[in-house]
Amino acid sequence: MNFNKKLAVAVSGAVLLMAGLMAGQVALADSATDIVDALVMKGVLTEEEGRLITKGHTSKTSVTPVVKEKDGAFTLESANGNNSISLTGRMHLDYRHNNMDLYTSDFNDRDTATGADNIELRRARLGVKGKFAKDFNYEIVGNLPGTATVDVAFVDYAKYSEVKLRLGRFKQPFNLEELTSSNNIDFMERSYVNQLAPAKKNGAMLFGEPKTGFTYALSAYSMNDTEQDSKNDKMNFAGRSTLNFGELFGNKTMVAHIGLSGFNAEYNVTPTTSSGSAGTTTNASILAFRTPGRGLSNIFAAQIGGSAASSGQSFNSNSTAQVKSSAVGLEGAFAVNNIKVQGEYARAGVKGSSGGTGTTGLTGDTLDLDANVYYGEVMYLATGETYAGAYKGGAFGSIKPTNNFDLDKNQWGAWEFGLRAEKYTVDEIQHTPGTGGATEGVGSTRIRGATSCESGAGSTTSTALMNGCKASSTTYTAGIKWILNPNAMVKLNYSRTNFGYEWEHFDLDDKQRLNKEDILMMRTQFAF
Repeated sequence: MNFNKKLAVAVSGAVLLMAGLMAGQVALADSATDIVDALVMKGVLTEEEGRLITKGHTSKTSVTPVVKEKDGAFTLESANGNNSISLTGRMHLDYRHNNMDLYTSDFNDRDTATGADNIELRRARLGVKGKFAKDFNYEIVGNLPGTATVDVAFVDYAKYSEVKLRLGRFKQPFNLEELTSSNNIDFMERSYVNQLAPAKKNGAMLFGEPKTGFTYALSAYSMNDTEQDSKNDKMNFAGRSTLNFGELFGNKTMVAHIGLSGFNAEYNVTPTTSSGSAGTTTNASILAFRTPGRGLSNIFAAQIGGSAASSGQSFNSNSTAQVKSSAVGLEGAFAVNNIKVQGEYARAGVKGSSGGTGTTGLTGDTLDLDANVYYGEVMYLATGETYAGAYKGGAFGSIKPTNNFDLDKNQWGAWEFGLRAEKYTVDEIQHTPGTGGATEGVGSTRIRGATSCESGAGSTTSTALMNGCKASSTTYTAGIKWILNPNAMVKLNYSRTNFGYEWEHFDLDDKQRLNKEDILMMRTQFAF
């Protein structure tokens, strides 16, 4: 016990003793307990020490909720610490400018939408989190733009740090970037590797940290929020384990993180019928990539054919298509003081099968392919903050500036600079045509995103072209991050994507081929 605490205990005890000796001095006793309550709330005394000092007197510490503030967030906690609730929220407002107008003058087609310059409310979320009955944690967060939807909603039984149980909707344990909050990711958007991740799904998970620096998580989840049919939506599984040798060896300035994760999924998708210049097609994507700056969508897309519903735009097929996918991921991060190197690699296998109408003797299409994806990045905190201080439980949290932005004090917050390179390659593509014609989805299976796989405007239905073809893209991103304080941040990113194979992204007849994309983007961010 330090000197100040000893002095506080002595003074408090003396005041209470005097109050007890002076008969009828109830007001003085109340005043003395108020002093103890104040010392407890300020953290000078622990709650246990406060109870010992005020033994025999009525203390407000036993009944009055406590309001705590940390990094701009407020928590209302019961006096005994067993129950709490905090309000959480975030707002990410983005601006993007790209070079797509260099390639085509026909921008009236809706397929060109992701090539537009735009201001986007990327995220707007509000939620609550806290604990109840001492051993249970909870979090419920909603998305606000457009129709309100649930982002996450789960309850943890967290009595023991070594093993916890989570039930609800939550991030599945795959990919370091995914498990790093969007408030704290190194660039405005995550990499190609994250586009393989199952992300947030309904399920159950066992997880824990048996020893500081060693984490594990095992999850069972449903890929679709609602069942697509009664036969083929099955239970899916994901798992992840990490080691941080910095924590294991007690080094508080270093992160030496390695991780292994994987998932296995089997689920259904519902093909959609649409009409265009190439005729009517009915299909659903089983694997697709978008440039990491949220630029062009479907720079690669593997689409399995489905049973035709009707001619027109966006008609759902009456039958589903089955998807089987699995992936293994490796992750690593090494940081010393204010420098960090991080990277991940994932290999995935995906197979899609047309469901068809079930007509006897007829079969649907199958499409089988592999994907290899990776990224590597270097980050530097120019103002001297450390990455080890932001690492906890197998992922990185927020960077707290040494000095918050304050013009009066000539303080400018924290500044971070980074470079990232990433690539995806899709190969081993094998298409097996079905025998059932259009009613079984035959003829609508296609690959988009590479001239080596295409026979027309952005897509093909030729088995000969699809089998053995490849698609790839490489993206380079440079970023500056200005962290004003724990709640406010500004990000500026520039990305260049080189398409491995020139291709005609839009289903247009202008014959313009794309070979690169440049995006300049900026985000203003507020979170609590």
